Amino acid sequence: QTERRRMFKSPPEILITTPESLNLLLSSASGRNVLMNLKTVILDEIHSIMGSKRGVHLITAVDRLILLSGEFQRIALSATIKPLKTVAEFIGGYRLDKKKYTPRKVEIVRSIVEKKYDVKVCYPEEAASQPPEESIWHPLVKKFKEKIDHNRSTLLFVNSRRLCETLTLKINRGESKPLAYAHHGSLSKEIRKTVEEQLKAGELKAILATNSLEMGIDIGSLDEVLMVQAPPTISSAIQRIGRAGHQIGVISKGGIYPTHNQDFLEAAILAKAIVEGDIEEVRPIRNPLDLLSQIVISMVGTEVWDIDQLYAQIKTSTPYHELSRKEFDLVTDMLAGRYTNSRIRDLKPRVSIDKLDNTIQARKGALLVLYMSGGTIPDRGYYQLRYQESSAKIGELDEEFVWEATPGQTFNLGSQNWKIERITHNDVFVIPASPKAMATPFWKGESRDRDYHFSMKIADFLEEADQELNEDSFLEKLITQYSMETLAAKQLLIFLKKQKEITKSDLPHRHHLLVEITATGPGMAPGNQVVLNTCWGGSLNRPFAMALDAAWEKRFGSKLEIFSANDCIAFLLPHEVSADEILSLVNEGNVEELLRERLEGSGYFGARFRECAGRSLLLPKNKLNQRMPLWMSRLRSQKLMESVLKYEDFPILLEAWRSCLQDDFDIRNLKLMLNELSTGVIRWSVTRTERPGPMAQSITTGQISEYMYKTDQLEGARSSSLNRDLLRDVVFTPGLRPTLSKQSVENFECKRQRRFPGYSPSSPLELLDWVKERLLLPESEWSDIL
Repeated sequence: QTERRRMFKSPPEILITTPESLNLLLSSASGRNVLMNLKTVILDEIHSIMGSKRGVHLITAVDRLILLSGEFQRIALSATIKPLKTVAEFIGGYRLDKKKYTPRKVEIVRSIVEKKYDVKVCYPEEAASQPPEESIWHPLVKKFKEKIDHNRSTLLFVNSRRLCETLTLKINRGESKPLAYAHHGSLSKEIRKTVEEQLKAGELKAILATNSLEMGIDIGSLDEVLMVQAPPTISSAIQRIGRAGHQIGVISKGGIYPTHNQDFLEAAILAKAIVEGDIEEVRPIRNPLDLLSQIVISMVGTEVWDIDQLYAQIKTSTPYHELSRKEFDLVTDMLAGRYTNSRIRDLKPRVSIDKLDNTIQARKGALLVLYMSGGTIPDRGYYQLRYQESSAKIGELDEEFVWEATPGQTFNLGSQNWKIERITHNDVFVIPASPKAMATPFWKGESRDRDYHFSMKIADFLEEADQELNEDSFLEKLITQYSMETLAAKQLLIFLKKQKEITKSDLPHRHHLLVEITATGPGMAPGNQVVLNTCWGGSLNRPFAMALDAAWEKRFGSKLEIFSANDCIAFLLPHEVSADEILSLVNEGNVEELLRERLEGSGYFGARFRECAGRSLLLPKNKLNQRMPLWMSRLRSQKLMESVLKYEDFPILLEAWRSCLQDDFDIRNLKLMLNELSTGVIRWSVTRTERPGPMAQSITTGQISEYMYKTDQLEGARSSSLNRDLLRDVVFTPGLRPTLSKQSVENFECKRQRRFPGYSPSSPLELLDWVKERLLLPESEWSDIL
């Protein structure tokens, strides 16, 4: 805070900030003073946020800087992004002059120096020779230690914080001093900075990181990057391996270490794509209405705006350039209290609109809500992990992990053992524990759906493999063209041959969908399970599964137990149905209609609505720096959603739909696949097996996990037919409700009617807003207020 006050008094020549902090600076008078007279704005690593709402938050803030500084030079940087024309349009935005919008001219500067990579898909010899039931981690850890010992500095990337901590613990086990430190978003920035500096200074041999070290941080010269499991996207893989040889003309060296059968397939495709630089296209977010709520409150919180000019200014940003006036009015009307009759406190007015002057301004307390709950990253309700002696922040813990923890328990985080001293509603206080190997904490996060581009590269490879699998030259092809070590290539061959052997069918690929009917359900339980091996990726498979579920219910009157993953969709059939009939349920023409019927009632939609409501400031925290438990956010979100379902134009409900159908799902390419399926471009075949084939087994873990955490609630059950009189006589006891005094009731009514001391409107504008909310006031109440 002291440094911040000093900065406000004497603005720096260079300010390095984040989208969230930039928006907070724009929302305060002192912060706006810092941002005047800007000459240059540099947007580093633009690819990391351009395809998300965080990117919208950033670029709208940059466009608002024009109002303070006039035009300035914009520079956006990225090593892994395309198409460049789309990026240029996003960065440039529009000039507004007399109601005319003119796109800014943006020069595209592209390096002609070709970056070279030395990448291999690796598999330890010890792992290849051990029985299949043995754990892969022992030989992998042994290999990683050899690499760390051989290199001066090594960076290992993993795909989750839990694996980061677990693998760090395994690597350091039995060593006299730690070989490697963990680095991820749930460790405090001070700890992460210390780890980076130690690696750069040569005091540390290795770091295990999530995507927290993918971009832009100077950690010195790296000898090699090891990727444990295939990264989620091609651009992510290039960013990771690019951390080694991070200089002009230097070859970036790295290895991908698969940990399961499907991983070998994805790793092979990634390795080839890295060398070729064949990355996916970014899809910018358009017109997010939840974020628009924050932007409006931020803009009208510091000055009064003419509402038409406010709309025109927001349209200067590329993400909102096509924003319709109707959508804008829906958001501003919501913020002005249009839906307060739902009796949900969180829908109370945040802004005041004067129809006579055509102006809009923030109400008292609106900016405070923005400061407490603003931003675009969904709040997971993490506990703060703090050192007992000084309360210094060490990191963050998942609330489910803390719920299961007790004082006295020890765990390993950031290469250090900690003992829990006490747990509060907000924090977990710890002290250093004895250097015994302990368990690591866990964090729950949503799995990422694989995109269409990466999925089609896998599907094309499988079509190629289906024809060449038994040829001697195919192994050599995997080694030379797909950068696989011999042992890794042989593991992939074994996996693909086993798939064909068990299913007695061609591999599923770009032009072949395999319908697998098995006599067992998840975990070898009895059942009649169907698996559609599509290879389409989660961004297509998820909406396809929802549409199948809706179509099944429409035709047969019952819901399916259906599960989707990146490579397949599995469901348990209540009765025998032909594959031809199953695949005819959903087509290019009815898929959107079926999604309308199914999406809103899904847990996926509920999660998206909760996130959108949070960004819209409809689920604000009660106090600054106080955590809102995730379970409480879910309950509040469900209550809010139930209350607004009756409205035909509630903007955040609309935004939840837009987020699913445009940001998360790839409906355009799903329609393409369904069209090719119906016209025969994609053929399909049926096979019957005793248990799911190797490719279908990837979905089994997810199925069992879903069953594991299900409650005893009956699916679709509403209420029983028990006799009401019998329930009253046997179960319910009268007189449990406490009585309230008459004075308490009267005081409450006075406060609600703004007639109680301290509750009356404090300005003419507040009085006007109150009259508009009440519509009609008895003369006696009006006199008391005045």
